[in-house]
Amino acid sequence: MQSNDLTRKQAELRAKTVSDIKYKIKLELDKDSNTYNGKTKIYFHYSKKTNDALVLDFITESVSEIYLNNKKLENYKKDEYWLYIDSSILNIGKNKLEIIYTNKYDNTGSGFHKFIDPEDNEIYIHTDFEPYDAHRLFPCFDQPDLKAYYQLNVIGPASWDYIHNSTINSEVINISKKSISFNETAKFSTYLFALVVGPHVKWEDMYNDIPLKLYCRKSLAKYLDPKNIFDITKESFKFLEDYFNIPYPYVKYDQVFVPEFNFGAMENVGCVTFTEHYIFQSRKLYVDYLNRANTIFHEMVHMWFGNLVTMKWWNDLWLNESFADYISYYAMSKGKLFSDSLEHFYSRKDWAYMQDQLSTTHPIVGSAEDTKDAFANFDGISYAKGASVLKQMILYVGEKNFRDGIRTYLKKYYEKNTILDDFLSCMSKSSGKDIVSWSKQWLETTGVNTMQAQLNHNICTVQQLPSQNNNLIRDHAILYESYILKNQKPKSIFEDKIYIKEKKTQFKLASESNFLLLNSKDHDYVKVYFSSEDIKFIKKHVSSIEDRFARRIIWGNLWQMVRDNQFSPITYLKMIKEHLILEKDITVCQSQLISKAVSTISLFLNDENRNLWKDEFFNQSLKILKMGGNTEKQLTWFNMLLFSSNDIGSLNVIKNVLEGNIILENLKIDQTKRWRIINKLSSYNYKNIKELIKQEEIDDPSSLGMKNAYMAKISIPTSKSKSYYWNDFSKNQNNLSTDFIRAGMTGFLQNNQKEILKPYINLYFDNLKRIYETKDLHYSSAYGEVLFPSIFDPAVILEKTETYIENTSDLPKLCLKQLIEHCDNLKRRIPILKQQ
Repeated sequence: MQSNDLTRKQAELRAKTVSDIKYKIKLELDKDSNTYNGKTKIYFHYSKKTNDALVLDFITESVSEIYLNNKKLENYKKDEYWLYIDSSILNIGKNKLEIIYTNKYDNTGSGFHKFIDPEDNEIYIHTDFEPYDAHRLFPCFDQPDLKAYYQLNVIGPASWDYIHNSTINSEVINISKKSISFNETAKFSTYLFALVVGPHVKWEDMYNDIPLKLYCRKSLAKYLDPKNIFDITKESFKFLEDYFNIPYPYVKYDQVFVPEFNFGAMENVGCVTFTEHYIFQSRKLYVDYLNRANTIFHEMVHMWFGNLVTMKWWNDLWLNESFADYISYYAMSKGKLFSDSLEHFYSRKDWAYMQDQLSTTHPIVGSAEDTKDAFANFDGISYAKGASVLKQMILYVGEKNFRDGIRTYLKKYYEKNTILDDFLSCMSKSSGKDIVSWSKQWLETTGVNTMQAQLNHNICTVQQLPSQNNNLIRDHAILYESYILKNQKPKSIFEDKIYIKEKKTQFKLASESNFLLLNSKDHDYVKVYFSSEDIKFIKKHVSSIEDRFARRIIWGNLWQMVRDNQFSPITYLKMIKEHLILEKDITVCQSQLISKAVSTISLFLNDENRNLWKDEFFNQSLKILKMGGNTEKQLTWFNMLLFSSNDIGSLNVIKNVLEGNIILENLKIDQTKRWRIINKLSSYNYKNIKELIKQEEIDDPSSLGMKNAYMAKISIPTSKSKSYYWNDFSKNQNNLSTDFIRAGMTGFLQNNQKEILKPYINLYFDNLKRIYETKDLHYSSAYGEVLFPSIFDPAVILEKTETYIENTSDLPKLCLKQLIEHCDNLKRRIPILKQQ
């Protein structure tokens, strides 16, 4: 079956024949139509090195006319995804291809996505093209190494804003219509093209001579905090221009919050788009503000890393994402707003450790034979592991040498495309070290090593365990910290760096130690196992360790031991419950105690123990909430209270919180929290739940309110309800947007509804292949992930999944990958659950 997919081989062949590309694009948009008209002129140089037709990527509703070098063209072929031009009629040298067409708007979040705000019926449209969707808007050579210039003209409603990668050259208003001509852009890849339209609210500022603008839709403007976002943006500019030693390479910097966005953000040149989830409609935790700031930093890093210098093909996606992921945290740590960012980066590494222990893991430098592989590689390896390994590289080569290598790389390949070797040569030159050998170990292999320290007086022996799948031992530069007990309190007495190269490394401490923490400050990509003596020390003293980062790292490594079946989840939860009272920093409680307790209860406990521990944490949460405290603390414990509500008594409590019968100090039950409570009550079919949902819908007619109501209705455990909404997922009978469907899917599977949901085990698999073959990648990925029947007996579902894989031919790549990962996760859970 043909699919919208470009292979690396096709891209390499096309890059040999096409160069010097420029697009002139004219679009006509209308409020009242589900289609738009387009006319694209493509100027390019053609070198005849093949007898095959020249292929343009292009998805469209219809093509009216095509002209080649000013002559109307009849001899062409158009199928669902591509336009073919006979190479014999092309000039060797300059060519101009003009295509006139009509197209439909998308509702998948990708392509040219149209959204109607239910509160005021205003229309908002935005593009999102990574990795391979620019050809949904205009015909093009849609691959990263065929960079081009773009000149855009748009005709549309006069009330709309038109936001693009470049500035406006001219604007003419004629009654209800507006005609805008944009200046030609800088040179960049097709996936970075942006157009956002609609009646936005706008805020303006400046950083030096760079114009800064923020946009969001009118109904959300009251929630946006522009000063905070501008402050973060300016701090980012200040650091990055100096760090890269290259001025910002574009003419403006717009940031636009767009509805139903599939990712956190997209780094379009000079026009970054963000999910509206970053418009906080209620008070959030500190970490939420930090994560939003990190996304702002991350996208700005891309202006240099990714946009100015771009990977040649998607196998080097890490050249974009790993750098943006790490440097954004690093840059924040050097500023004033979120100087503790590298501590929070440690929590992000959980994603990398998890992904790297799956059988579907891949090297940081991936393979990506086609654009579907590229989509699948937007994962914990390309982001979090790559970023983690860069942090290890900095410890290995030194901060200054690393920075100088980046500066050399960006200047040498300005507006060009690169491969791994280009980066390695620049870094080797700046550091004077053999980065190629380092890369062989770290960038071109898979898996994570584990280390364990054993103390014998002042002699420490570190054992390095190999990566599980490839038995690989690596060279590590790692910090350690030595602790003694002084007046029964732990005190750090020594910190140093060691190099570990073999399975066993022995070194001498300055004095005897009661506890040694490997990978202090988290510069290495490695798991650390604690000995039984270490765990005794941790149980008693961890919350008394002064260094907050050290406490984070200790708790994080205990979690890895639980995941690896090296530490009892019950013992772990007992420790968490005890130290939640003792831990001094609320962000450590959030990220390393409460978050991990939720994961442990959800994944690694049987039903009986799960209910028992939910009761334990519900009672603890309610008690602490009633004691009062600052908003950060109250929000933290409210989240735990809601998660652990699981019987009529606890549900009655949260219902009383909803109605205001129980008032918790410094905790406002705003609309966001109201919906969260409603969704929890729905999943237990709480009395009069349909009336509660209906009233909440009346009070909150927003798009988010509609999605929350949809999710709540889907959560209700009745056979009739589940059957009706399952048809939405399997058939999308009402043509709902991908984002709307995804919201509904999250309410479907509930642990307390196993009996009523049993029929959907088979239905999930019956529909699976068809969904991946007929729906867009975001839709099918949500179906495959969110609706996978993981709430049932892991051994039964494992056997069912493995049988399905074995007996189903030609499974789409992403589908197969996700199923294999589900099997891996089940295999991890089964032995842990068996011990209970």
